Amino acid sequence: MAKATYELMVDWDGYGTYGGSADVSARTFNVYWRRGRDYASQLAARSRAGIMEAQIDNRSGDYSPFNAASPLYGNTLPGRLVRLRGTADGTVFDLWRGHLERLSPSPSVREINTVDLRAIGPLGYLNQRKVTTTILVDTPTGSAIDEIADEAGWPSADRVIDAGQTTMTRFWVTDTQVMAAFREVEETESGFIVETKAGKVAFEDRHHRLASPHTVSQGTFTDGGGTLFYSGIQQADALDSIFNVFVTNVQAYTTADLATLSVLVGPSAGIIATRIYIGGTYAVTAVYPAPSSPSNAIGVAAWTTPVSTTDYNCVDITGDTIGTTNMNSELSVAATKYSTKMGLVVTNVSGTTDVWLTKLEARGNALLQDDPAEVSVEDTASQGKYGQRSYPNPADFVPDVGEAEDWGEFNLSIYKDPVPVLAISIPVNRDMAHLKQALARDISDRITIVGTGSAGLGVAEDFFIEAEAHEIDRNRTHLITWECSQATRSGDFWVLDESALGTQTRLSY
Repeated sequence: MAKATYELMVDWDGYGTYGGSADVSARTFNVYWRRGRDYASQLAARSRAGIMEAQIDNRSGDYSPFNAASPLYGNTLPGRLVRLRGTADGTVFDLWRGHLERLSPSPSVREINTVDLRAIGPLGYLNQRKVTTTILVDTPTGSAIDEIADEAGWPSADRVIDAGQTTMTRFWVTDTQVMAAFREVEETESGFIVETKAGKVAFEDRHHRLASPHTVSQGTFTDGGGTLFYSGIQQADALDSIFNVFVTNVQAYTTADLATLSVLVGPSAGIIATRIYIGGTYAVTAVYPAPSSPSNAIGVAAWTTPVSTTDYNCVDITGDTIGTTNMNSELSVAATKYSTKMGLVVTNVSGTTDVWLTKLEARGNALLQDDPAEVSVEDTASQGKYGQRSYPNPADFVPDVGEAEDWGEFNLSIYKDPVPVLAISIPVNRDMAHLKQALARDISDRITIVGTGSAGLGVAEDFFIEAEAHEIDRNRTHLITWECSQATRSGDFWVLDESALGTQTRLSY
């Protein structure tokens, strides 16, 4: 039996250094964690936020949030960093990182008191926020992921972002939860948003797995006749993965001429004037589309920062009445621009007098939707065998008809026939070889699965790991389950400067 040394740390102090009482390893009874897709399909699955659950000895009462005698009192807060590592044969492996979600004490009369710790991965942590962007033009998908992460306040050092193969003619999100925003890009790219073991947000574009090291199997797991074994194997219903009609809606846009899109102060706005005191501000938000906007208006391609006289005016104050002397030089106007809104902060920088703001308008170029084009790609031979099975492209920002056709042809070549989807369970403690494999392997790694012996599946080929789930009990017995998608058919496309000529011959897009 081979066993690793596991280290579970919680940064109770909030300094990012895991100091003081951070190490809870000796008090931990069992741990469960998972990462990856919700289903082992590169087409139909979705990224999901990772979770960790641990049961911890709480006889001391240290982890009871209302225990004022605890040395951690006041520090058992949501959002604290959580880190799990494993050491095998002198090598330290990151296994999971995320943020504390909750501590739930479980007092017991007959047994010992415990606390249930639950932590969420970086995607779940980020999904507590909403983001709004400007309307981006000719933006690679990787740049769009960075824009969303910037708006969410996620550090650039905690990202691993591929450039992307698709350039979106337009892209934006408005008041959208972070995961939904990421998925808009993920679906357009046919890529993958995933959490790394080190707690970073990673974006794999659709060519990611066509390059080293994903072109080479990292280990062969078999039901007999090898050195690495699985203790259990399951095959999903292959019929669920067959699709022989791929449909994409391609949306084109028109940018309208510069025009006034919103009147914020003035007779037509119902606000004749507003007083701004010395050093004071007037904050307001222009919103477009409005009820009177064209039905195909969806946002603003480019807002114009307000210009004196053209977009705003202010005058002096005589007593409490509106004067006639132009005081525009006493104003500063700051604009914050998004896809459907422009926030304006008008400041009276005069040190001597109040002013009346009598005009404030917002100009910009409206973005209008054109009629969409529907692109359909199908395989009649597959339909004759399995019936018509349609898959609608969920992406909203496919840039053109050509890419829609390429997307359909690419996926049709993979999914018009049954695709094996497997899950294998690995007895981690069997020996050091299994232990190191379990700790080292990662999402998107390529492995070989052989099921031609007692499993009787007739499978012997390469797969990509799409999701992982780990269980470690109080005896430090470790079981891992990998959910895997076929690599042979999805990973044998030919890419310039990456693929092996003659062995990977189908063109990717």
